[in-house]
Amino acid sequence: MNTYVLEDFYHTHPFYDYSYVVVRLRDQDNRANDFAFQLNFNKTFNPLPDHPRLTDVQTQIARRFAKEAPDELILLFKQRVVEAKAYGEKNPSTYLEFEPGNYYNFYELFPRNKEMLDFNFNKVQYFAEDSYDIDPRNDNRSLKLAFYKLELDNANQAPIFSSTYYLDERLREKEDAKLDPSNSDMLIAINQSIPDFNERLKKRYKEAKKIGQELLKNAPEIKVQEGKIKPNEPCPCGSGKKYKKCCALMLN
Repeated sequence: MNTYVLEDFYHTHPFYDYSYVVVRLRDQDNRANDFAFQLNFNKTFNPLPDHPRLTDVQTQIARRFAKEAPDELILLFKQRVVEAKAYGEKNPSTYLEFEPGNYYNFYELFPRNKEMLDFNFNKVQYFAEDSYDIDPRNDNRSLKLAFYKLELDNANQAPIFSSTYYLDERLREKEDAKLDPSNSDMLIAINQSIPDFNERLKKRYKEAKKIGQELLKNAPEIKVQEGKIKPNEPCPCGSGKKYKKCCALMLN
């Protein structure tokens, strides 16, 4: 009879809603028999993508484990989900990945910050979402601003408009001149509602770059491969996938 040790894993992203835990059963006698699956809180299970396919015996074990999981154990897992998210609130580097050129919403970088960029325009409440390129090697001195109506019950609304916001006043004036008059008026309104708007964004820009600096220290080194890469060779980005199923898709 195999003796297993249970290991449980959680997402730390504070904005990621999920009702499951990733369980790995580790065979104390033979690590080759280790396997993992997704245990749902409704006492069902799912195989994990990008993991070895479960054998028939492992599938039976996972199904029985999920079905017979004590309510006390499910409650413990739920409590640990809350704890994992609380940890992510304090340590965003636990769920962020360093991706050059990718913009991160400020609340993803600093989820504990409750300083919303909200304002009133034509007697309607709006807010601006600010996103930053965290790569410290790219001193672009700009960010992305997206404007929304302040509707707390509508999390999936599309932005009214978005634009590049330059911290340099001269560049900002050139960019603002490209906006439609109504959008330009909205930008004026947020500056009037938040007198230190530009200074606040400068501060957030520096904070975002600081996060990027920390992530860059731990980012995996990308190997440069000379010559033509064959479709079935490992992708040089280090993803572990074949080149034809990874970066080659971005070039087509």
